[in-house]
Amino acid sequence: MKPSLALFNRDLYDLDFEYMQEFFDTVKDETLYLEFKSFNQQGPYGPKEDTIKKAVCAMLNSEGGIVIWGAPTETRDANGNTAAVGPLTPFNSPLDRDRLINILSSSIIPLPVGIRVQKLQNENQESIFVIEIEKSPEKPHQFDNRYYIRLDGQTRIAPHYLISALMKGINYPVLSGHLRLKQIETDGNRILLHFRNVLFNTSAFNNDINVQMRIVASRGRLIINGNYSNSMYTNTLSLLSHGAPTTSDFILEIPAGQALGELTMIFQFGGEKSPSKMSKYKYNFERFRPGTIADEGIYLEEKSENTMPEEDLGNAMRNIEDILSL
Repeated sequence: MKPSLALFNRDLYDLDFEYMQEFFDTVKDETLYLEFKSFNQQGPYGPKEDTIKKAVCAMLNSEGGIVIWGAPTETRDANGNTAAVGPLTPFNSPLDRDRLINILSSSIIPLPVGIRVQKLQNENQESIFVIEIEKSPEKPHQFDNRYYIRLDGQTRIAPHYLISALMKGINYPVLSGHLRLKQIETDGNRILLHFRNVLFNTSAFNNDINVQMRIVASRGRLIINGNYSNSMYTNTLSLLSHGAPTTSDFILEIPAGQALGELTMIFQFGGEKSPSKMSKYKYNFERFRPGTIADEGIYLEEKSENTMPEEDLGNAMRNIEDILSL
């Protein structure tokens, strides 16, 4: 499926300016497949165009996706997560679809294919560009003698191990893991927090094997399948294939007298063919409202999902040990 159909439920060439403005009426987060580039009227034009080339290069080297040039002004939280909402930032540009494609194609090595561009104009003839990039069969690509890739929902210079893998024709499965607080239950002298964890393999035709999962809580006891597991639980999946996410529910039990205050949860995962990642959640319970949780945001203070360890698995484990020592 083309990225435009997956993200907008319509083909790239069926988009118009009004639709894109309505798209940003609510907050949208950057993801592996979606990148925002607002247009600041201040400063020289050349560096602005270079950021688009980097973003397209990164999408080619990753799973493909959409770059929106002229998106609303981005915001970034303390964890580096980028979001956009509000008015678009259109600009006067002599570029058309073909010229922008030619600029991108002549700047990125090797010559990329699978790039489509839609130019959308408002009533003042100001433009934004929606650029659709399909995952490249010819990667790795470089721009300005550097390789870029999408990591943690951001365009970054690709680390050596990924470039080595790309040059050897090795495709890593891209895993995505999430925890969600679903229900709060009071049971005598304890509080029961009901969570759900979901693990996806977003890469088509690239299964992962021996996927290790670890759930860590800064306090309380985990109850999984009726069994207590103190503050940490581990499990291994023999196979995780595209289109078949794994989902499970678990409970965190906290004594009622110790329930108020901060709680940190970590979901770590990685397979034999994919690098280790972590999703981290920080909750603050000043009071509890028993029942089904329609919006966990009332308790959630910080969230960073699917981040790569700083250097290696050892660093990831040290991060978990820090949480266990809280």
